[in-house]
Amino acid sequence: MNNDCIRIGVLGELGVGKSELVRQICHPGAQGRGTGSSWSGPAVDVADFQRPNSEQRVWVEFVVVPGETLHPRSRQMVYMFGLDALLVVCDCSVHRTLLRATEWMEEATAVDSLKRVPVALVLGGPVPVDWANTPTLDSFAETYSAKVLDLSGYTSSPALESRQLQLIHSFFETVIRHKACK
Repeated sequence: MNNDCIRIGVLGELGVGKSELVRQICHPGAQGRGTGSSWSGPAVDVADFQRPNSEQRVWVEFVVVPGETLHPRSRQMVYMFGLDALLVVCDCSVHRTLLRATEWMEEATAVDSLKRVPVALVLGGPVPVDWANTPTLDSFAETYSAKVLDLSGYTSSPALESRQLQLIHSFFETVIRHKACK
């Protein structure tokens, strides 16, 4: 893999909106909803990211890790793909998904190569929720040096808003810089 491509693992509970988020990033003009979860294994999609103030284009490959699977060890195999970053998605309207985010990170970072990759915690769900000064959120962000991306509302709209895209693109830049320093 060269520096013109980054690979991001997308983790989270079944039904939190992982596939929908990836669809909105990779296919912004497409109509309809995401493909939904796959019980058989991971799903992969690719976005073409134009770096700001640059001519450089970077392929962003998303590997959506299934929240539930018929083959429990398949997630462990996905973590061996050589991921450059992790997006952990939770649904703000279901607090349990934020609590489970720590379990997802523990599972992923059991693989040595994922212990120091950039991490973003995506606050999703159908409506915005005020997460300011939430101990669970603060603890997660500190423990995993995670960037918190408040994308709440994306699952109830057909496309990401410009502010949401800016947050995602900022994370892509973080991943690109981190990969360049390896």
